[in-house]
Amino acid sequence: MIADKEQRPTAEELQLKSDEQTLFISGRIWHELYPKADPGLFLEALRREIDLSKYGEGIAKFYFTFVIMEELSPNFSNWVGSDYYPEKASIDIGIRLPYQDVVDGDEKAVIKLMEKALLEGIDTIAEHKQEFIAPFDYRAFKNDVEAIFENPDWY
Repeated sequence: MIADKEQRPTAEELQLKSDEQTLFISGRIWHELYPKADPGLFLEALRREIDLSKYGEGIAKFYFTFVIMEELSPNFSNWVGSDYYPEKASIDIGIRLPYQDVVDGDEKAVIKLMEKALLEGIDTIAEHKQEFIAPFDYRAFKNDVEAIFENPDWY
């Protein structure tokens, strides 16, 4: 069924919604491992609980990628690490998870691995402090994310 033209958002409305978002979480994950490794769980929880502006203006957009691949080819090697873009006050972080641990783990174990990776990614923000266009309290950000993960039913 196709929605009425009046119900569908315009391209301009979609762009505005995208511009309002501050947290982006995705994955480069072998398709066999999805939905066992689901970045969407993290995106929903963080968007619900985290207001990035609360920590300062140094980071206006937070992009995080879970990298779960058996082999990291040259095409995907640039997905691991972190980069800060002062002109946009954005940070792009990619953390690689141990592929075999994800394959062997049950859902709960995989979520714990993903939690650990996200927190490690937040730690990499410290490497870019000198580049920030304004202050950003990454420790408070990490503490608030940890508080989400402390609730066993967060997902």
